[in-house]
Amino acid sequence: MRFGVFHRILWLLMCTNALVVYCVSQSVRRTIVTTLAVSFLLQLAYFGSLLFLVWRAGCDRRTV
Repeated sequence: MRFGVFHRILWLLMCTNALVVYCVSQSVRRTIVTTLAVSFLLQLAYFGSLLFLVWRAGCDRRTV
């Protein structure tokens, strides 16, 4: 996935999450905390997937 596409999807998820949390809780503080937590989890998942791809590429090179 190209970075531009990933960046747009990430912002769409973040804005959607913030809007839904605010509509449900009516609390700006809870919206900010939840949005930051979701942002952190998404970044961890992205970093983990990159590490997995690098590890898998290394395993493929060793078998050849």
